[in-house]
This record gives sequence, structure tokens and C-alpha cells, in this order.
Amino acid sequence: METTRPRKFHRSPIRRAMCCLAIAGVLGCGDDPNGVNPGPPPTISGVEPSTGTVGTDIRVTGTNFRGGAEGSVGPFSATQVDVASSTEAFVRVPPGVAVGQTYDVTFTNVDGTEINFPQAFTVVAPTLSFVNGATKPSGNAGSTAIIEGAAFGDVQGSGRVLFSDGAGGTVPAVIAGPDDWTDGIILAAVPAGAATGPVLVETATGQSESLPFTLTQNAAFSPSAIAWTETEALPEALGGHTATAVPIDDAGGSTVQRVYVIGGSGSDSIPVAGVRYSEIQADGSLGTWTEGTALAGGVAHHATVVATPFNSKVQGSGYLYLFGGIESKGGQPVRTIRRVSLDQDGATGAPEAVGELPAPLHSTGAVIFRSTIYLAGGATTDDAAVAEVYRATVDTLGNIGEWESLPALTEPRAYHRLVGFGGFLYAVGGDTGEVDPNDGNFQQNQTKLSSVALGRLDLRSGLLPDGWADGGAMGKARTKHIAVAAGGSLFVSSGLYSAAGSGSSENSFAPINPDGSLGSFGGATGSNTIQSVLGINLFNAGGVAYVDGSGVAHVMILGGDDVSAPGAKSGRVLFY
Repeated sequence: METTRPRKFHRSPIRRAMCCLAIAGVLGCGDDPNGVNPGPPPTISGVEPSTGTVGTDIRVTGTNFRGGAEGSVGPFSATQVDVASSTEAFVRVPPGVAVGQTYDVTFTNVDGTEINFPQAFTVVAPTLSFVNGATKPSGNAGSTAIIEGAAFGDVQGSGRVLFSDGAGGTVPAVIAGPDDWTDGIILAAVPAGAATGPVLVETATGQSESLPFTLTQNAAFSPSAIAWTETEALPEALGGHTATAVPIDDAGGSTVQRVYVIGGSGSDSIPVAGVRYSEIQADGSLGTWTEGTALAGGVAHHATVVATPFNSKVQGSGYLYLFGGIESKGGQPVRTIRRVSLDQDGATGAPEAVGELPAPLHSTGAVIFRSTIYLAGGATTDDAAVAEVYRATVDTLGNIGEWESLPALTEPRAYHRLVGFGGFLYAVGGDTGEVDPNDGNFQQNQTKLSSVALGRLDLRSGLLPDGWADGGAMGKARTKHIAVAAGGSLFVSSGLYSAAGSGSSENSFAPINPDGSLGSFGGATGSNTIQSVLGINLFNAGGVAYVDGSGVAHVMILGGDDVSAPGAKSGRVLFY
């Protein structure tokens, strides 16, 4: 249970007397050792948490608590006692307590009246549950690692977060300030010198079990010199589908990456039910495509996220989630949420409906961060763009909780891309108008957007306390494009924009700064453009970012509509 803590204070004799008068209503001070007349004795009705470590603040509830109080845990005097009110106080666990031992908790008012709550608190070693909301986390040196668990202590004290140094030793993480260490969440910076290996938490009463942490690099990625390479084509030409890169640990414990393509529509604009997947090879290309279990019905222009142990609390290999979309040619959007289970070998289970969105939506943006799914914008009934933003959490069994409204985007937008990078969300481009999802008219530019909306998440609560800010502009209004975070940059490609007679074969990118802001967008046309390889320009394509076995970041574009031939689709796949 989270409780707002009072400000810390020092207990001087004058303050003790004042607190006695103010809180207990004592009218005068006698000749007792504390200089005050005793008031009503305190009572204790509850103590929480029941377990913890040195530095844990035990919340004591009861009656007749008075300022200037003291306390103890067993025979050890508390290092600090904070009285929030006459019914609530916090007793900080002192050094000296031993792991595995259970102690009485005693609260003593300044006037000498006291109460003892027997066998109330057991000292334990810390428990590490998740890092960055996952059980198989990863991150760059210097990036923020969000450590979740229990019994860390409400003050750091001698506590440390330890990463592997790659040689059998450990490297302590940097904890910036006292507010970054709490009993259940620690914000730590992945230290220089860290390597792939175990990460754990150490306190005065022991060490936690470790989690495997993968140190990643901002892999070599130069989007200013694009060279697209064609790889295994989709089984059929598609537009309005979704593509997702998914890491899964196979039966031997090795991590395998696959790309999943779901739904979409062919040249007849009728949504299909196909679920296909292909394994990413060591050089970043694709292997042959495998047919997964088809959906119960076709869907296009939906949003998809994946929850696995690499990005969430989900157990097993994880799930694909599909949000909304259009289920028939020319149909209205739906509220349906579908879930598809994943096996170690990549196979998909039978799709199932697992709830509804707060509103019918197609062409919305969706990302997952720390087991929380964020949805932003999209088009609702009659293709009307919306600005609403929602979030919902995913539990260890893959169930989605209730949807909660967050601050809306600064303007309605659909056909944009929502990109997550650490604790930042980016709504990139899109369209504010009532536009048909299959419309490829690049000349209707009045409602296209070049802006990027930036949302900074509170890393503890997952909320957007400051709403959305101006994250810059791409230079050209762009819609029905792809946008991904890759190699430390926000990379944008394909889509519709205002160039005379063409779709957006140009690629552009902006570096992501440590505070989440974007540098200036630069062109990244290169000599090997999409048009030069395919002979067409694309919109409504699928796009993913991933890292190959050599640590090189890649972007892949799959399928899509032909700008110059309305209704024509492509099944070809390019990667860089």
C-alpha cells in the first residue's frame, strides 16, 4: 500500500513540548522526566509492511500518537520516528536487526506512554522482481534501470544495485538522489563497466536473487546512408497489416528473434485473417514464412503490441495483442481486443477476444512499457481522428486491466505512429482529417501533420504528469508511414506526403537526446531508395526495428500499398 510520507523533522525538547500541546491537547507541563504531563496512552491497530530491512519505514496506525515520539524494533532504537497525525506514524528500522528474526514494534510518546505490538516485523533479504518491467531486461550503459521488488528499504543506507562486470565481479549502479531509492522501486543508472550478466540488489540484510541483464549498445546505424536490401517476401501482398519483432527464448535457452505479420487486406481491400511469422537470420534477413493459427475473422488497420519477459511481467513466451481495426471492406472500426499466445518455437495459439477498447478505433498508435500498454489517437466512427490517450496494465498471466484515461494529445491524429523509447512516447506525424484508411491521395495535404508530440512518463507511476509537449517537426507532413526507434534515433520512412506525384521514398531521422528531446530531422535518402529497389513508393506498410546477432541495428519494411496505383499492394520486404 502506497502512503504519502510526511516531511522529516528533528525532535528538539522545545518541539517535543509544542507537539505535546498541539497534538495531545496537554495544557501544562509537570515535573515528570520529559517535562510534560502524560496524555492518553497510544494504541496500535496495525503495522505494515510486516517484512523489510534496515531503513524500511514501518507504518503504524492507531490512536493518541503525539509529536516527538520515539520507537524501537525489538531491542534496537528506531533511527527516526515521524508522526503524521494522531492516528499514523512511521518507525524506521535501525541497524542491528538480523535477517530471519521477528521483532516487536514499540511506539513511545514523549510523555513516556507507550504501546508494544508483539511479533510485528520480520527482517528479510531484498526481493528483486523486475528490471524495466521485465524478467529478462536489457539496456545501454548510462540508461535508467527501473528496479522493482520489495524490502529494499525506504532509504538507501548501505544498499546497492549490482551489475556484472563480465569477469565474475560486480559494478555498483549510480543512485542519483535519495528520492531514487524506495522500499519497492529504485531508479539506477546502468554503470560504465557493466556487462551482460546477473543484476541484483544488496541491502544490510542480504542479497536478492538475480535477474539476467543484457547490456546493449547503440549499434552502428547510419541512416544518412541508406542501402535497402530485399529479403523473403510475404506470402501475399498486403496493406494495412501490422508487423512486430519478437524475441523468444527457445527450448535450449537461446534467444531467437522473429517477425510476426498479422491481418491487413489485399487488392480487394477485404481484411484477411492471416498470422505469419519468420525467423530473423544472423545477418538481419528473414527466413521462410510460416503460417500461424489464423484469426477468427479478418482485420486491418489495427494496432499490435507484444508482451514477453523481455519487456513485461508476462510469464512464458508471451502474447500478441491486437487493438480495434476494421473487420470488413468499408466497415466501421471495432472495440475488440484480441490476444494470441506465443510458443517457444514461434507457433501461435488460438486467437481469443480478451476485452474491449474504451472506444471503437482504427489506425491508432500502441506501445508497451513496463507491462503497461499505451494507446494514443486513431480514428473512430466515420474515420474521425481523435486525441484520446489510454493506458492499461498487463499482469503475469497476460490479462489486461481496466483502461485509464491519460492527458490527450495536443490535437487529434490518426495514421500516425506511436513510438516508445525508454520513458518517452512519441506520436509522429499523422492526419487530423476524416480520411479513409485505404486512401492514397498524397495531394490532400491540408490535414497532414509534420509535428511530433512528446510525452515524458513518470517512471514510478507510468503516468504523463506534464501531458504532451512539442517534440519538433519532421520537415514534411507525413501520414500512413512507419516510424521506429533504432540505433539511438527516431527513424521515419515511406508514407504519404506533399511531394508532387510520389509517396515518401525519402527516409529521415532525428537523434534522441538523453532528456527525450529530438535533434533536428535530417534527410537520409542515400542512393538506394525504396523506389529504386521496388519501383514503387509505399504507404500503409509494416515496419519494425531490431538488432542482429552482431549487434547491428536494422529497420525492416514489409508490404504496403502502391502510391501510384490505388488498390495495388506489395508483398515485398526490404531491410537496412
